[in-house]
Amino acid sequence: MRHLLRRAFSTNSSLQKTRGWRTYVDRFRDRPASHITAFAVLHEITAIAPLFAVYYALSYYQPPTIFPIRVLEEGNRYINKLREYVGLEQLDPESPVLVHLATSYAIVKVAAPVRIAASLALTPWMAKWCVVPVAKTIEHLTKALRAKFKP
Repeated sequence: MRHLLRRAFSTNSSLQKTRGWRTYVDRFRDRPASHITAFAVLHEITAIAPLFAVYYALSYYQPPTIFPIRVLEEGNRYINKLREYVGLEQLDPESPVLVHLATSYAIVKVAAPVRIAASLALTPWMAKWCVVPVAKTIEHLTKALRAKFKP
């Protein structure tokens, strides 16, 4: 009982247990590079994976386009000129590929606040279980290689 009271009323920060979000702040202070790396990786994963998922869902379900066919044909004609210039095959004039790409991109951009919140929430876990072990493995490998090739 005495040690609990001492911990609760102590001014020494090493005796007090941090609670809530402060534990994550302490971890960030200890390893800022791993947390920044984890956030960057998560941010990119939450951007790229939904982009493909939304595009393939749109391609699979083929929702009706809200654009007139004339607008779709004009857009495809313009893109076909670019594709021909680059050396790619042309799209069908009524192909919804570009509409699906643009819609996927817009949905991912609109979901940015949710993606950022998810990335922030998962950053401590990603740093602890993915980034730090990979960094330690790379560190051990480089030390082993240096020792092996040391003259």
